Amino acid sequence: TIAEIATTFTGMFYLGYVPSFWIRTRLFGAQVVETTRLSFLWSPILNFFGRKAEALPSFIPRFIHLPITTGSIFIFWTWLCIAFSDVGAYFVGRKYGKTKLGALFPAAGATSPNKSVEGYLGGSAVSAGLGMIGAWVQKWPYWLITGAVHGFLLALLGLIGDLTASMLKRDAGLKDFGNIIPEHGGIMDRVDSFVWSAPYSFLVCVYFIPALRKLTGT
Repeated sequence: TIAEIATTFTGMFYLGYVPSFWIRTRLFGAQVVETTRLSFLWSPILNFFGRKAEALPSFIPRFIHLPITTGSIFIFWTWLCIAFSDVGAYFVGRKYGKTKLGALFPAAGATSPNKSVEGYLGGSAVSAGLGMIGAWVQKWPYWLITGAVHGFLLALLGLIGDLTASMLKRDAGLKDFGNIIPEHGGIMDRVDSFVWSAPYSFLVCVYFIPALRKLTGT
């Protein structure tokens, strides 16, 4: 049926194509590895793994992908922003949440009635704070501004990803995507906030930050 065909193509796009931008981002900067402000801490550890990998247990090198690219460092800080945005939104919303998101955006309220405006703002603040730290570490131009904006946008895209997943579950009559993680549901229930952040993050890492560095000469 048309509905089944649409569902199939939506799944391919939502679960295949969109998250693939994380892989593209990971590969960025493999040829020329840029140092960060914390390189002096990690260089000895990475050098040890790079030179001694054959002496380590056989399973360890599989989890260590060298070189640590510019894209992988970007992903690390970006994922921290997204993850702790959820954490901040949960705790702030639980303690201070009074204004339901549905009061401002009825579609969001119908999809996820428990989310609050205060929770979203709290999560955005946490994400912006981590974004500024990550921007400083990665030596971004105007790191206070670029890091904060990056964090706020990640919180917004994370919310959109969460609402999208909730919409899909409600449409399918499901509470969770699975039950592999006790009390949390399936894998998609944990990574839904990361889906729509992938294309945006790719553009920021591969195009926006390099262009800004070239423009400012840093």
